[in-house]
Amino acid sequence: MKTFSKFLNKINFSGFDFFSLGNSAILYYFLIFYLKPISEFLGISEDLIDNKFVHYKIIFYITIGFIFLIIGYFSQIHSIILRKSSNFLKQKWDFNKALWIFAGVFILSLIVKAIRIFGGGYSHLYQNPLFIKNHFYNLVGLLDWLAYIALIIAFASYFSLRKDNDERYKIWRFIAWGTLIIEIIYALPSCSRMPVIIPILLYLIIRWHIFEKKYLKTVTILFFSILFLFPFGSICRLPAYTDLTHKQVIQLTIGNNIISGENKQTITSTIYYAGNFVIKSFFLRIDQSAIFSGVIKYYQSFSHGATFRELLFVFGPPRFLWNNKPPSMNVDGNSFGHKIHILSDNDFKTSVGPTVLGDWYINFGLVGIIFGMFFMGALFRLIYEYLIKMTEVSLSGVMIYSVLWIQIIKGMEDWIAPVYVGIIRITVILIIIHFLLIKKTK
Repeated sequence: MKTFSKFLNKINFSGFDFFSLGNSAILYYFLIFYLKPISEFLGISEDLIDNKFVHYKIIFYITIGFIFLIIGYFSQIHSIILRKSSNFLKQKWDFNKALWIFAGVFILSLIVKAIRIFGGGYSHLYQNPLFIKNHFYNLVGLLDWLAYIALIIAFASYFSLRKDNDERYKIWRFIAWGTLIIEIIYALPSCSRMPVIIPILLYLIIRWHIFEKKYLKTVTILFFSILFLFPFGSICRLPAYTDLTHKQVIQLTIGNNIISGENKQTITSTIYYAGNFVIKSFFLRIDQSAIFSGVIKYYQSFSHGATFRELLFVFGPPRFLWNNKPPSMNVDGNSFGHKIHILSDNDFKTSVGPTVLGDWYINFGLVGIIFGMFFMGALFRLIYEYLIKMTEVSLSGVMIYSVLWIQIIKGMEDWIAPVYVGIIRITVILIIIHFLLIKKTK
């Protein structure tokens, strides 16, 4: 085990950055688009689609997007843009001020949580329609990130002070881990995986860039998080779509003997059913190739950039101030899921996005995939170089980068416009917080 750990940690010396935005996007792209087709080829899972011609066309488009994402990332466009750019994120934090900024952001996040819970917007499985239709709903969604920003400030302060052997790290250690525990406890009853995964990922990203790069520890935490959260999310969600209770779902999925205590099945069969359920839960959540296949099959005409129009209104007044603001084309993910025949007829709660690949295809077809994925690869490299490399790993750079990393990687499954509108808005908030955190200079 120690030999394997040393081997993984030595990979770092080759210059590979596990949480580099480009590397992470490429790995995630491979996971969400290739894992299911490869499993089909090996006979592990059922066919992606009955029509083999469409199947091969899907693989071809996915591969073209993959190639141009890599080409865009390793192009030198970023160096041309950043050649004469200055970076304002290098200033050091004032940790005495950081404590007060953390407290303010954390208290605001608790207020947002209370609004969600009492307003009926806590879980997307059981939401109050009046809360969803309210113009303030999008604002609450943006302010949800205050909790994660508080978590980032806490862990960034903790790891930075610990690295410098500053005794104040002990106070921040208590604050950081306490905040993480609160976030996980708050997120678990929602039956949603992402609110639980995001705090864990933020912890890993901050630790990676500020404190130490440990491959084995990172991979182990990710593995056990997936092992627990994916089946938990499936068991928790299923009763929302059926008349079964949670107990019946677990009985049908893993085996009656686990609940009833009857010794009719062997331990081996129990492990088999449990393992099979974990694998199916993982495939069901992570696979986006089926969504892209639905886009290819049911979108015969292109939108010519229509789904990107929301970007034009990013700097305009928010919807609760501008009542006649044109609606987003990308709001109703449930209708979209039914349109591409991904959701069952009785599922009116799950929201589906076209994936970044599907969105480029919906707008411009194959040409959109080629130029769009090249552009995104170059953009990912630009963000990484500016926030991490140019800042020499400043705390503010890591703070902004970790939020953008989550938004971009998670957003690869969604519509492009709302993801990047959200990125622009949250970046403005983060820059304001940066100026509040830094030391005053004469």
